[in-house]
Amino acid sequence: MAEPDFSEAVNPATLYLVATPIGNRADWSYRAPAILRRMTVILAEDTRVTGMLCRQHGIAVPMLSFHAHNQRQRVAEAVSRLTNGECVALVSDRGMPAISDPGQELVAAVWEAGLAVRVIPGPSAVTAAFAVSGFPHPFIFWGFVPRHGREREIRLGQIKESRWTGVIYEAPHRMAQTLNDLARVLGPGRRALVAREMTKRYEEYRRETLERLAGERSWRGELVLVVEPEPVLPETRMAAPDWATLEQMVAERVAGGQKEKEAIRDFASQWGINKRELYRRVQQGKMS
Repeated sequence: MAEPDFSEAVNPATLYLVATPIGNRADWSYRAPAILRRMTVILAEDTRVTGMLCRQHGIAVPMLSFHAHNQRQRVAEAVSRLTNGECVALVSDRGMPAISDPGQELVAAVWEAGLAVRVIPGPSAVTAAFAVSGFPHPFIFWGFVPRHGREREIRLGQIKESRWTGVIYEAPHRMAQTLNDLARVLGPGRRALVAREMTKRYEEYRRETLERLAGERSWRGELVLVVEPEPVLPETRMAAPDWATLEQMVAERVAGGQKEKEAIRDFASQWGINKRELYRRVQQGKMS
């Protein structure tokens, strides 16, 4: 199929966040390469990886590396370019930039400089793995768990305390240890899903208990781990719900951008209360 001729204009002095395929290159939208062709410069996590993708789509735009070791310099340079009216794109090796790789600092700096940011959405390993897990929403993205020491134990404790589904990135040579540590802290019976090589030739999903996943084998390829939240047992549910507090929590979620019905459903499920009753009280609170 021939690629449509996009004539979308790009805005000067604007940073574009452009998602790239997480594996299968056919997942890239028509719009993403069309936008990249109109950039002044592309900031890439690894110019070799992005270079192959650009060559495949006839994108001949100068690239600069943007990674953890040079981001301070590149942020200043990018803001300067944008101030001069250039169009700058940020991409990661795979998926949505500024999620787990360097980029958040750049986006924040651009906003603080009074400049514009736009997003060209696309594949994301976080949302793909969460969707295929079948575990309840909302979810929290933990990124990479600290490798060792007190920071690691603190993060494992935070994951245990969270009542949300957790999405974790992990390197293949550390996955077995992370699964063992999670089984130790969360309990061996807690279920999880390992998404391996999503959208690629050897794509695979394993949904088992942490104990079984930890003892299965060594892991290879690109991996995402999704951990189910701890079930709310009947004896741990609110005996006498604090409706005023729950109403306030719903209001805060709505102010943060979540739809009211979704917030009500989430809290009703989390605290084991009647969804319709919480909805009724929230509406009454608006009229009082």
